[in-house]
Amino acid sequence: MAVQAGINSTTANDAVNASQVAQFIIEGPRAIPIYEALAMQYPVAPGTGNVISIPSWDASPATETTTQGDEVVSADYTTSAKTATGIMVSTRGLITDQWVMDSGALASSGVDEMSANVRNAIDVAVLALFNTASNKSDNTGVALTLSLWLAALAAFKAQLPGQQAIAYVGSSGQMRDFHAALIANAGSAQIMGAGNSIFDAQVIDGYLGLYHGIHMFESANVAAADADNDCGGFVALSAGQPGSSPVRSGLCLAVWRGIEARGLYTPHRHGLDVTTSARVGFSRTVERCFRGLISTD
Repeated sequence: MAVQAGINSTTANDAVNASQVAQFIIEGPRAIPIYEALAMQYPVAPGTGNVISIPSWDASPATETTTQGDEVVSADYTTSAKTATGIMVSTRGLITDQWVMDSGALASSGVDEMSANVRNAIDVAVLALFNTASNKSDNTGVALTLSLWLAALAAFKAQLPGQQAIAYVGSSGQMRDFHAALIANAGSAQIMGAGNSIFDAQVIDGYLGLYHGIHMFESANVAAADADNDCGGFVALSAGQPGSSPVRSGLCLAVWRGIEARGLYTPHRHGLDVTTSARVGFSRTVERCFRGLISTD
């Protein structure tokens, strides 16, 4: 039967949109930030300067055993400190009237993307602290194995970190090798029993679960040690309330001001000139609560 003549998308095609845009925008290519699960966030009070000092006790002096009437000798208890210096992590862009009108999107959706960019930059800076740690297990040029990982864990525990929990953060390449080693050592038939907890965790994005009592994280934001190697590592922490940052950790994010967006409408450019930024500082709180682990990427 022939097509019936009339008004359709062929005859009146000039009145038909060539395509329809979905009423959402997929997030940009970036890792899911994990710093909020690992780093203690210290709010810096206004009017206290641009540097925050984080003190820690040094190793305690030896105790004594005395007999009746003996005098106990006085001993010094000393401290050390790390510092975090405030910087502005920022991005700026003009959100034009034309884009808002033509896309049907809200200007706030552009601000959300800018804020996500700042949050990602903070995550990168926090995880880069593994690469500058004083204590490292350096396996440059070698793929991560269970033996190397367990040796690094033992070395970390020997530092006496003294917190409630230990987390390990590995790059995607390091975790690829770790999973491969787990399969090879446990045997594929035993994975459900020996390694299940790090394959099916559903706590937060980036969190893989527990292995040997260690909280396992994976992130593409882990720093490169060089062109062929990545540097993840171990950090000790004491958890806060559910959904909050740790109350103590080997990682510290000092916060003068959290992520904020501020804009100025510019009529001569027909748009909102937006700067999204946070004033923060990054530091390891104490080296004994931290250990880098280098292996191939």
